[in-house]
Amino acid sequence: MKRGFSLIELLVVVAIIAILVGVATPYYADYVRESKRTKAMQDLDVLKQAVVLFNSQEDQPYMGQLATYSSGVPILGENDFNGLQGRYLTLIPTDPWGKNYKIDPLACFVYSEGPDSRTESDDIRDYYVKDLALVRIEWEDMDNNRSMNEDDFIHFHFNKSVWVDGGMLPGHFQVYENNEIDNSAVFDITFSYADNPMYSATQATPTTLLCRVGTNNNVKLGVHSIAFKDQLDVLQKYQEVKVNREDSTNTVLMTEIAMNNGRPLRYAVRSNPIKIKTKGW
Repeated sequence: MKRGFSLIELLVVVAIIAILVGVATPYYADYVRESKRTKAMQDLDVLKQAVVLFNSQEDQPYMGQLATYSSGVPILGENDFNGLQGRYLTLIPTDPWGKNYKIDPLACFVYSEGPDSRTESDDIRDYYVKDLALVRIEWEDMDNNRSMNEDDFIHFHFNKSVWVDGGMLPGHFQVYENNEIDNSAVFDITFSYADNPMYSATQATPTTLLCRVGTNNNVKLGVHSIAFKDQLDVLQKYQEVKVNREDSTNTVLMTEIAMNNGRPLRYAVRSNPIKIKTKGW
């Protein structure tokens, strides 16, 4: 006569299985979570490369479906990558949580809102232009006298949208001659919001800012180069902005600045000195 399992033995086996399942479940949950994050990063890399290719081929930044003054702006960003489909993308993926990927064309990153769309803490981002930097400086000879004076403009070109806290000031810059600091040279500029219309912390969409040449300026074209001072308090005044989808409307694109303990989360980096060029040359 065959002997079966006793009730105690069955309970012991069930208890052991329950313990093993309890131990394995967190590892499996971590595996699933990490797999989804890895898949999202792979998708974002594909989308990022498509945006980079568009920007280089079309010689203009890809803005997705966003525009500052156009009707019917889909603020929720459900169709951000439609403009890339065909030539630059064969397939627009959805993220592992079943939602559409989005682009922020001002801060220059593509992203997934992660498992929870209500908070940014679990967003997954991939920058196609990472650091905010000053890339070009141009002089516009407004009075056509071939001399840099207070009637003229200086165009400051950044690689992405920027908000300058308090405006641009001469004290933000260092002047160089032959890669050496020239303390005798004065880069005198004056910033006015009137010269930069529709520019505020909530609408800081431009990548180019205008300043007028100051009366004390003695910087010479072709001789001097300009760079930000290597001071954190200066660099932190030039702040990265991103699209504020929640407050944007069908006619106006709003911006916001990510802050951390009263300081901008991302701000300008110091680049090599830049020579001032004549606008259009």
